[in-house]
Amino acid sequence: MNRISALLFAFLLVVSSISAQDTEEAGILSAPDDSAKIVRLANYTYSFVDSDKKKAARLYDELMRLSKKLNYPYWSGMVWFNRGYMNAKAANDEQAMRDFDSAIAYLKKTNRVDMEAYCHLNIGAIAGRLGKIDEKISRISEVIRLLEKTKYQDILANAYSGMGVLFFNLDEYDKGLVYFQKGAQTAVQAKDTATLVETLYGMTNCLSSQGKFAEALKNGNEAVRLAALQGKDYNLSVAHNSMAELYRKWGKAGLSIEHARQVLQYAIACDDVQYQLIGTLGLADGYRIAGNFRESIRYYNKALQLGKEKAVVIQLDDIYKGLSEAYEHLGEDARALDLYKKFIVYRDSAGNEKIRKNAAELEVKYKTAEKEKVLSQNKLLLAQKDLQLQKSRSYIYYAFGAFVLVSLVAILLYLQARYKKLSHARELKSIQQQKELQLLQALMQGEEKERSRIAKDLHDGVAGMLAAAKMHLSSTGPADGLSEDEGYLRGMNLLNEATDEIRKTSHNLMPEILLRHGLDIALDRYCERVSSNRGLKIQYDSWGEIGRFTDSFELSLYRIVQELLNNVIKHSKATQGMVQLTQHDDVLSISIEDNGVGMGTENGSRDGMGLHSLQSRVKAMNGKIDIKESDENGFSAYLEFEVVDIKKELAA
Repeated sequence: MNRISALLFAFLLVVSSISAQDTEEAGILSAPDDSAKIVRLANYTYSFVDSDKKKAARLYDELMRLSKKLNYPYWSGMVWFNRGYMNAKAANDEQAMRDFDSAIAYLKKTNRVDMEAYCHLNIGAIAGRLGKIDEKISRISEVIRLLEKTKYQDILANAYSGMGVLFFNLDEYDKGLVYFQKGAQTAVQAKDTATLVETLYGMTNCLSSQGKFAEALKNGNEAVRLAALQGKDYNLSVAHNSMAELYRKWGKAGLSIEHARQVLQYAIACDDVQYQLIGTLGLADGYRIAGNFRESIRYYNKALQLGKEKAVVIQLDDIYKGLSEAYEHLGEDARALDLYKKFIVYRDSAGNEKIRKNAAELEVKYKTAEKEKVLSQNKLLLAQKDLQLQKSRSYIYYAFGAFVLVSLVAILLYLQARYKKLSHARELKSIQQQKELQLLQALMQGEEKERSRIAKDLHDGVAGMLAAAKMHLSSTGPADGLSEDEGYLRGMNLLNEATDEIRKTSHNLMPEILLRHGLDIALDRYCERVSSNRGLKIQYDSWGEIGRFTDSFELSLYRIVQELLNNVIKHSKATQGMVQLTQHDDVLSISIEDNGVGMGTENGSRDGMGLHSLQSRVKAMNGKIDIKESDENGFSAYLEFEVVDIKKELAA
């Protein structure tokens, strides 16, 4: 998306590396006035555009004289082009725009419409910097008109993309989409894969901003496919960022985080600091959407550190705003307020700088000796009037100050009394909640004990009896000639099926693999077992070093995941699902997502435990749960637990 701005001055950055020596300059200037001298002088002058502006300006004057003498309008245009570049770099924006317009006047006399187009693109970029949006639109439109029927389709594709970016930033997504589509078609004709990836990124952004997620996903996937075929790390960063932003707007936190990691990985590989910052911010936003605010804060701080180290702080206000929201969700209001103030200061500083610059320009433009004299007289009259009014106002100020002081004292006393009342109410509510949680924990422990007893009875009792019955029938069958009897064989098959069902029921009631190997392996095996049923494929991933926890905690969490996946199988009509188990420091989190139509839980309950019961169980385990679902977005659940006090010490 940023490539169009980089191309605006790309031509000027490719300069000659000729050594700046006085003897070389003297040799060039003493040569006969011909076309060879113009080319040598132009190349020599380019080398001083950034290093010695005064010398470059002097040499461009000589180049202008020579090009007019020999009637070379192209080189006259290039002199004005480079003057415009130097003034733009020095922030002399208005003069730079005039210089580029002068260049256009000469370049129109040549067949170099590509350089004429670059002049318009540069003027458009400066106009955008000055807030002149109409001028920017006009200039890019002129570039499109100039290049539509020429061989410079790569420049045209970037012009279309630039127009798309402009309308996207103005929140006019339909117009932006039209220009991105034109840019994509032109990039295909020009065989410019890099620009094609960026236009697909723009199309994905426009569609996802309108809530058209399924259509946006097609363009995002195509961008990733093309970038992967080309194999360039920068294009892969751009493509995966389109997917990260799409899933962030879609509310699919796990997938957004996954693609943000890809953005960061490829940005580091190509040493692109801007996309390193974008990828880090994408991770922070993804974890914030997932409700993992501590992890979100960690990545926001990484982005802040990276921006300051590399002097890339264009998103500094977004970082402070994100940190403020994350700390607010954690209940750290004072810290959240402090960060929000930083966000306001940084956001406003850019506007204030522009105001100061405009004010300074106006002062230079209109200040004259006569106006200075009139201004001095006016200031003297105003000072005399202010002195007279100040005495009468002072009494009013004193009275108003006393009133404000009394009001503040009264407000403070009221707030103190109200705080005590609210504190007492919160304390009573906390005691009641603790009692409810203790009762729920006791019920959960009772349920698990009963499950364990039933599982043991089934395994040791009923299963044993079935095994004995099968053994007796097997021993008498051959002797009595029953082994070939159809009724006998059907009975043996029923005994085998009954034995298997008893074993499965026993294992579900008390999963032995969970007690032996822990939550990570147990969930992996369960997801693998579920994936073989009804065409549903569930991918299981675990991140970090997953520890062992108390048996009661692991068993309760296993039951919750089991219930959620059972509901997915019964109701969501999903074909793909994902379960992610993550442990970072002392925080354990689980994400469950699918591509189905949701559970239809409008009234907050379903078969099984029900949403209310599920939330109560998680709360009893000192955890948090967030469930989202819809016909379009499918089902997603995020669970988070503090595990510092429930870690299990394993025997050496």
